[in-house]
Amino acid sequence: MENMKLDISKISSFVSKEMLYAYKDEAVRCNKALHARTGRGNDFTGWVTLPSSLKDSFLAEIEQSAARLKECEVVVVVGIGGSYLGARAVIEALSHSFASFLPSSGHPFVVFAGQNINEDYMAELIEWLDGKKYGIIVISKSGTTTEPAIAFRILKAHLEKKEGKNIARQRIVAITDAQRGALRTMATQEGYQTFVIPDDVGGRYSVLTPVGLLPIAVAGCQIRQFVKGMQEMEKICGPDSSFEENPA
Repeated sequence: MENMKLDISKISSFVSKEMLYAYKDEAVRCNKALHARTGRGNDFTGWVTLPSSLKDSFLAEIEQSAARLKECEVVVVVGIGGSYLGARAVIEALSHSFASFLPSSGHPFVVFAGQNINEDYMAELIEWLDGKKYGIIVISKSGTTTEPAIAFRILKAHLEKKEGKNIARQRIVAITDAQRGALRTMATQEGYQTFVIPDDVGGRYSVLTPVGLLPIAVAGCQIRQFVKGMQEMEKICGPDSSFEENPA
């Protein structure tokens, strides 16, 4: 596997080696504090060792859920900010730039909603979904963030009217808090499959949680290879990595 490499040789004309090494002790100290979780904001640093903590049983559950959603033509990912940007970035990076214009690739076309309150966007999305078999992945820690809350309720109502509550229930997956919040309450009442957003992983670092992995798997990407690459980088950027070899 090819690992990420950092080549800074081209900056030597305006940044000297001495200038770089002036930051060495502080950089090493900060990296050790980050891994020891002794710095500020340490309660949100679960992402640091997240790759190595992912169990095979967890990845299998993600793959099973993705396989069920892959029976759909389209999967709508409802989320805002870190709840959708990581998945979108990975999917777009690993997909053909004009995938929507190409013949079916054997997996659903993943689209996004709830990132704004544009009424034209939602109306046109609903119109487009009318003739399609689709599923929904709704992502929200609290379930009360305005944009995804509105979008999900519109899509939920449309899917239930189109397919009936029983089928809709099978095509909706909620990714939310483990115990509390409006979305957790709704998911329990409706009987949706759920995945948990870890308390110690902020949205912008959540691509290796169900927040990112489920949409990425639905889009046809090999999540085990993706995770393997992240595990390699966790080692390379670890607390014992030398200043010279640590790309971070």
